[in-house]
Amino acid sequence: MASPARPRRIALDRIEDSLLVLLLVAMIVLAFVQILLRNLFGVGLVWIEPLVRQMLLWVALLGALVATREHNHITVDALSRFLTGRPRSAVGFFCDTFATVVCALLTYATFQVFLQEFRDPKLGQIVTGLPVWASLATLPAAFSIMAVRFGRFAFRNLKDSLRGAPAK
Repeated sequence: MASPARPRRIALDRIEDSLLVLLLVAMIVLAFVQILLRNLFGVGLVWIEPLVRQMLLWVALLGALVATREHNHITVDALSRFLTGRPRSAVGFFCDTFATVVCALLTYATFQVFLQEFRDPKLGQIVTGLPVWASLATLPAAFSIMAVRFGRFAFRNLKDSLRGAPAK
């Protein structure tokens, strides 16, 4: 029997994937429109480039979230290739714990930057109507989700290393 959280997690995964695809397609279309406008008419829309730059950040963060969700993030796994069973799970536990701590620290740091800009906006707007703090809010949100996911992987590796189950 599947856990009640499973359908919600699948729905959230689909939302995450859909947002990633939507942003990537929108970014490509906007960049293409800007190129056409410049080459055909000699003009461009001033708001497209800053928006595309911002969308690139969002796409990168969503990509990192998807990679973390799938446990396919960049790793240094030279040692784990030679290990099996408990030792492999133990190495996975330490690596995922380290990633959890790094993401938690990045969550804190980016939240401080967000708060500073929210309280005293100095950077203005990315595009008309979109303040910088609204964009900065994506950073602590993404890093906190990654920290939770890495923490879940670390916990799973800890359980596996304690009971001797093979690492996944």
